[in-house]
Amino acid sequence: MTRLGDLLEDGTRRSAVLRWSALGLAALIAAWLAAEVWRDAGAFAFLLLGLPVVACLVAVLTSRSRYARPVTWGAAAVVLGWSLVLGLGIGLFFLPVAFVLAAAAARDDPARDDPARQDRAGRRPLRR
Repeated sequence: MTRLGDLLEDGTRRSAVLRWSALGLAALIAAWLAAEVWRDAGAFAFLLLGLPVVACLVAVLTSRSRYARPVTWGAAAVVLGWSLVLGLGIGLFFLPVAFVLAAAAARDDPARDDPARQDRAGRRPLRR
């Protein structure tokens, strides 16, 4: 039988995997578009392609803090906004990254670190 603590740990692991997936996807898209954007925009390509990657990196680096969920929501909003601003060009390629970050933020459990919601063993008790 699966313990509730195992399920919570599994949910935290899933949100971490989604954050890392968003970072990898953003880096892959940025690398794929780099040559074309460099020819078109020059050094501005670092900003065009780097902002979504940096937003995902911030979400990954804060994944163990208690601010992981709001930072991930913020990163998803930044990437979504950036993809809409650049929507007629390369921005649409970053839409999947925004959706993966939003899924990671929605999947994150903010109560996992709240001692008031845990029993002595560090697990949340079942609600009746």
